[in-house]
Amino acid sequence: MKAIDTLLLITLAAIWGSSFIFMRATVEEFGPVALIAIRIIAAAIAMSFFLMSIKRRKEFIQHWRVLFIVGLASSSFSFMLLAFASLSLTGGTVSILNAMTPVFTALIAHFAMNTKMNKLQFIGMFISIFGLIFLVWDTVSWGIQSWLPALAGMGAALLYGVSNNLSKKHLSDVSVFTSSSGSLVFSAIFMSILLPFNIPELNQVSSISWIYALILGVLCTAIAYMIHFKLIKNIGPTKAATVTFLIPIFSFIWGYLLLDELVTARMLGATVIILFGMSLVMGILNFNHKLTRQK
Repeated sequence: MKAIDTLLLITLAAIWGSSFIFMRATVEEFGPVALIAIRIIAAAIAMSFFLMSIKRRKEFIQHWRVLFIVGLASSSFSFMLLAFASLSLTGGTVSILNAMTPVFTALIAHFAMNTKMNKLQFIGMFISIFGLIFLVWDTVSWGIQSWLPALAGMGAALLYGVSNNLSKKHLSDVSVFTSSSGSLVFSAIFMSILLPFNIPELNQVSSISWIYALILGVLCTAIAYMIHFKLIKNIGPTKAATVTFLIPIFSFIWGYLLLDELVTARMLGATVIILFGMSLVMGILNFNHKLTRQK
């Protein structure tokens, strides 16, 4: 992976790491649906001018079906699931659940897109899954209610896996600006339909929450999406999805600085396990290659 792609991956992780903290800080005042509607509509407005050129309008019209599906999967439904999970879990915990994205992305690519993984990558997947189970084990019981936030976080990761593979297969030749702005436009239209039925008590929403919601839209969605689609084009959906393994590190930092969230030994241990699994998936640790050279 090129140095510029590594830098983009770390930058995206830092931006999206903060998004979980902003969601955690604002979701109770807005509610999951209203918060995500504001986030996506603000992002779509910020990105809409990219569709003004003739070339991008043609791309938008030509690929509108895929952009519609990607917009709903990667923005509307996934964001709402993450916001719901944030009602009960810390921002750092939700970000770790979201780290299942590369698992689903790679599995879908393996079985549906003919992008095969080797044995070492599969081992890395299961190591990462074990890290996630280790993370949430002491926070859930056998009742379905306690599992709902965790399942919501993993459901969002599944939707990201679907949209990542669709983007790689159908949008690789499309401008990054068309992909990001086009998908957000469709997502914003959908959320605009839901918003009137989920308007919060505006007098109970603080000024700082409005600021956080706008930051979620412009920085954590509009700008982040341009970086994300660029990475999918450059390094593929599986490696681009591994950004979610780096996000928890930044979520811990932002959560501690902004919300005084406690970083526990279990959270740190789970992060180490997940990062080790991620390094196997990305090929950073390639034991097969080393063994071959020794032979």
